Parts: sequence; structure tokens; C-alpha cells
Amino acid sequence: MRLVWVSFDVMGRDCLAAAAEAGAEVAAVVTLPGPIDPNRSGQCSFDEIAAELGARLIETVDVNSPETIAALREADPDLTFVVGWSQLVLDEFIGLPRHGVFGMHPTLLPRHRGRAAIPWAILSGLAKTGVTLFQIADGTADSGPVVGQVDVPIARDETATTLYDKVTAAHLELVRQFVPKLLDGTAERTPQDTRRASTWPKRAPADGIIDWETRAPYLYDWVRAQTRPYPGAFTFLGDDRLIVWRARPVDLEEEAPAGTVVGREGEAAVVACGEGGLVLEEVEGAAEPLPVGARLG
Repeated sequence: MRLVWVSFDVMGRDCLAAAAEAGAEVAAVVTLPGPIDPNRSGQCSFDEIAAELGARLIETVDVNSPETIAALREADPDLTFVVGWSQLVLDEFIGLPRHGVFGMHPTLLPRHRGRAAIPWAILSGLAKTGVTLFQIADGTADSGPVVGQVDVPIARDETATTLYDKVTAAHLELVRQFVPKLLDGTAERTPQDTRRASTWPKRAPADGIIDWETRAPYLYDWVRAQTRPYPGAFTFLGDDRLIVWRARPVDLEEEAPAGTVVGREGEAAVVACGEGGLVLEEVEGAAEPLPVGARLG
């Protein structure tokens, strides 16, 4: 079975290595052209792994373009995997491999289709999420038959960083378990129940702005959900943009206008919220410790 692998991120590269270890012959790797964009979370180079696998490297910003389709047709794939790619694939692309196109989504489909699955899982207060390996049967997002799933528990203090690691491990587990079955034709496919489908919307870096009128426990979730490898929750001190990478909620004995620095815990500023306070344990962008009385927002 000849595979084509489409990805631009670290998670996809790790899955590619696992697929090769599982016995797949990788004919071509499709990825974004360099250089690496520091504003694109997780982007990495595939030059080295493509060379190691003896696979053709195809660089493109549009997997559905005539040039990319022509290159993929030359690769003559039996199976194609799209793991970590922000563009939907269309009918001509889907029709190229003899035995189907497959994708992976970091939720338990049909629930929570769409974008920004790791931040949304924390922001939504989920106790469990997962990863789904599914067949891409048409140009819609995350809707095809399910091949396999792995559950991923979410701890109360989970951050985007730690959940990303768990989700990566779940991706690798699915690859190791099901790629051999896809290669030998024994993998089953279960249609999704569209009545139970839901969708999360796309998030942009600007969506991470902190509204200090929010209760402190939710702002704790807000920071955890958008920390590294994502752009981070942020606020302003005057014209200076501050990224809050780590924080925790506390009770406040006295009320103060939301966004006001009301005290310190060691080097960390304590900021009044709509209810309670938030201790800013790691902040980027402040030239010096935030003074008591300063107003953020």
C-alpha cells in the first residue's frame, strides 16, 4: 500500500513516523512551503523525514490546486492521510487514492466537529475528549465514517500544553492500531450519527483577549485553554500588550474595579475580576512588575 501524507505540524510528523513504522510505504509527503511561520502553531519542516522515507516532498499552500493534484496523481497512492492541515480537501483530491482518504480529529466525533478543539475542550468544561480516525468521504468537515477512537481524560487543572501532549499520544495510538488494518483492508468503518453532531467555531488570536468583568474561575480556564502552543490569553496595560501564560484564581476580601491590580503574591500581580481575583503567575510583555493600582484592559 502506497501512502500520501498531508500535514504541516509536529503532531502530523509524529504520526507519519508511526505510520511508516507500522509498515506503510510513504510515496509522497505534502506540506507547506518554508520558511516556518512563527505565528502558525506547531508548524515544522518535513524535509528530513521525507528524505529518510524516500518519499517525494510536495510543497503547496493549496492541496486542491491543479498542480498539487497532478503531483499526487504521479505519486499513485493507495491511501492518503490528512493529519494537521487547515484546508478542506475536495472531490478531485478525494478521488485520487484507490482505497480512500483518512483524517484525524481531536474530539470524539460526531461531537465537536470544527476548529480549535483543544482550547474549546477546556473552555467548555469537558471531563473527557478524544481523537477520532475517520474516512474523508466528501468536502465537508469531520463528517465521514469512523474507523477508530481513543478517549482522552481532561484533568481539572489541564492546560492547552498538557492536553496537546495527551492528544498527540492518542493520535499515535490510533495510527499504530489502525494503519495496519487499513493496509490489509480489515479496518471497519462506522457512519456518524448526524443527529448527534455538533460544531465548534474557529478561533483567532484576537479571540484571546481577557474581559476582566468575567468571574475569576472562568478566567483561569481562559488562560489554561489558550496557553502554549497557542497564542495565549492577553490584556493591555496602556498601549502595552501583555500575554498571560499562567494564572490561578483567588478570593478577594475587598471589591475593586475589574482589571485593577489590587496586590501581589511574591512577584505575581493579583488582579480584580468581575468576581474574585486572578494571580498572574507568568506574564509576557511587562517591562517590570505590575504596580498595585494599575488598571488592565
